[in-house]
Amino acid sequence: MAGDGIATQKPQGPPPSQIQTISPKVSFQTDNVPPSQYVYFRDAEYLNLVTLTNLTGQQVVFRARFLTPQNEIKETTFTTPLLTAGILQLFQVPVAEGWLISLAVQCFTGNTPGNWVFAQILTGRSALFQQLSLGLIWQGYVPFGSANGWPGNPSKEPTDGPGRLRSITGSTPAPGVEISEIVGNQRRWNLLSLSATLTTNATVANRFPGFALDDGTNSLWFIRSNTAQVAGSFQGYKAGPGSQFYNDTQNNTIIPFPSPSLLSSGFHIKSTTVGLQAGDQWSAPQYLVQEWGVLDN
Repeated sequence: MAGDGIATQKPQGPPPSQIQTISPKVSFQTDNVPPSQYVYFRDAEYLNLVTLTNLTGQQVVFRARFLTPQNEIKETTFTTPLLTAGILQLFQVPVAEGWLISLAVQCFTGNTPGNWVFAQILTGRSALFQQLSLGLIWQGYVPFGSANGWPGNPSKEPTDGPGRLRSITGSTPAPGVEISEIVGNQRRWNLLSLSATLTTNATVANRFPGFALDDGTNSLWFIRSNTAQVAGSFQGYKAGPGSQFYNDTQNNTIIPFPSPSLLSSGFHIKSTTVGLQAGDQWSAPQYLVQEWGVLDN
């Protein structure tokens, strides 16, 4: 484990850089000839692979090709162990001295809607996170099956692009307890919709349910229905950015959220109910979000 909570692991087994079994048919003059690529490695340097995922159990396969000063093409293949969701993990890949020709990253696990892996590939002499700044070669999301890498697609920040669309089933609280959902580590959400139901017990009292957003400490937004829910009743509540209050008189109420509703790691989505009784039950919380990874939490 390196500094700042970054998990670090060196690959095991034989050296990954191996000469291709087929000798190249083209030879190059090696004196005073500029290289085809500007990325050059020495034997004491490494390719450092940084990963971030929202699904525990993902694996990333990394491949690279090098041209050595002796006109040999060497290849490196490294497969990460199972990754842990919400944790930056760093892997140190030894390379051959020479010019980097190409690199590719692929993911072959976790092909379900909403799952993602973000990767950075950097140069360095150490696996310590504080010493990674020798150079960033490429960063971006790793697709399932098909490859991403360098040269080719440009580097992208984790929050570039539309994000991944996720339908998340929330946690059902105990009776008499409000809903409280937290945005996980290294995540950013854009809340698109929220759905939950409230079943009230027989205690005679009016309930005025609503929803709130906070940053873990400070309240950012809260609003409640303007229609009372009475004892012994069932009501479905929906919330979405830019919506207007609406009650269809068929046990469905729409409550507005700010547009957009952007949430960072540690932020909460909560229910907030005036008059909530000990036997009242919130259930079936469901969220539709756009999700991105973030490296700085």
